[in-house]
Amino acid sequence: MTAAFAILIPVNRLDRAKGRLASLLTADERVALALATFTAVVAAARGSGEPVYVLTNDSRIGTTPGVTILGEDDALRGLNAQLEAAIRGIEAPEGGLLILHADLPLATSEAIGALVNAAPSAPSVTLVRSTDGGTNAMLLRPPRRFPLAYGFGSYALHIAAAKAAFMAVHTVESPTLALDLDTPDDLHALLATAAGAATPAGKVVSAALARAETT
Repeated sequence: MTAAFAILIPVNRLDRAKGRLASLLTADERVALALATFTAVVAAARGSGEPVYVLTNDSRIGTTPGVTILGEDDALRGLNAQLEAAIRGIEAPEGGLLILHADLPLATSEAIGALVNAAPSAPSVTLVRSTDGGTNAMLLRPPRRFPLAYGFGSYALHIAAAKAAFMAVHTVESPTLALDLDTPDDLHALLATAAGAATPAGKVVSAALARAETT
């Protein structure tokens, strides 16, 4: 039986969401897309049956049912510092702590379960790489063994840091968790399949692109 684990989902303020998509989506459309992907990720996380924490300072996210909301520390700057502070306040179960990005439109509880089931025994790190070299999902068994390095090239940085901390490293190839929505190419990749187009995020993107074509 897989040991219990916890899930931590960091969420930026919605008015800062998806700035790299400003050439295609209006501010309201970017907020709608961020909410759609966040809702999908939370549903997938809750479907795992494990405790879910959301790190945010946005009051619209703070009303999410079924999760524990962790506020950001105003004295800290940057995602890595905020995450590390939040993690210090979480008593991670034996199965570790899964950090999961909030912009994964195809996320499912089955994909989360497959990642956890593939993870080596502690001490270990299990990752899903984004298409641009980021880290979309990372299971830490246990957490707090090395500094987090989210940002450009974080996948390679996290692997190097984990190895330096003498942790086993395993990468999971998960198309479901590998797609995030940062660039116009990502939007088109989401719409390239019927399943992607049918997601809440896919419907937001389809409507936004149709609006853009008529303006």
